Amino acid sequence: MNTVIYKVILLILLSAGAISAPKAETLQSLDNIEHAAYEYGLSKAQSQYDNPQIVMTALDSRLRLQACDSKLEAFSNTQNSGLGNQTIGVKCHRPVAWTVYVPIQVKVFQPVVVVVKSLPARYEITKADIRIEQHDISILRQGYLQNTKMVIGQQLKYSVARGTVIKPRSLVDKKVIHRGEQIVLIATAGNMEVRMTGKALSDATQGQRIRVKNLSSKRIVEGIVDAPGIVRITM
Repeated sequence: MNTVIYKVILLILLSAGAISAPKAETLQSLDNIEHAAYEYGLSKAQSQYDNPQIVMTALDSRLRLQACDSKLEAFSNTQNSGLGNQTIGVKCHRPVAWTVYVPIQVKVFQPVVVVVKSLPARYEITKADIRIEQHDISILRQGYLQNTKMVIGQQLKYSVARGTVIKPRSLVDKKVIHRGEQIVLIATAGNMEVRMTGKALSDATQGQRIRVKNLSSKRIVEGIVDAPGIVRITM
């Protein structure tokens, strides 16, 4: 091939390549995509929680997208608590339609009850055994308690290690009446109150309904545990 002709063809090819090559200014800023996902996730979390924190996962820097002429639209296809790992979609409508999914993590720190030392199963919790600490509730999938009054006096279903967050399901209400125990049965009718002796037919916690045998009449009645050793019925 003639050297002059070859150089002309090569120049034409190079010129065509330069024209078709994507320019930096025509690419969509990944920072803008991440910011749109951040704002959407933060707004969603703030509608449910105070002072949420959004942890972003950076997009792959090799991602190349046509710059968007319209406002970026963020969305989520899942309905959840707004906590933990999530994926936020960010889409463009023109000039080229595209959608990118951005991983984020939503954290919310709140005061919860934890134990200050290892405790055995069936242990009755005291004020000295617990304290309040700030924890990310997004990872406390089995729940948590924020009021020490809801924990003191309760028993543990199983042993727990120091620093463990107290979960509602890890507690059993303290039995204030036990089966076979002699109790005071209080019957009320209007302003009248009659006290009798009875025998509990099962274990019960405070506020629980229980069957009791009236030792005087031998009748079996139902009442509500009012306090340790006391069952109240309404005539």
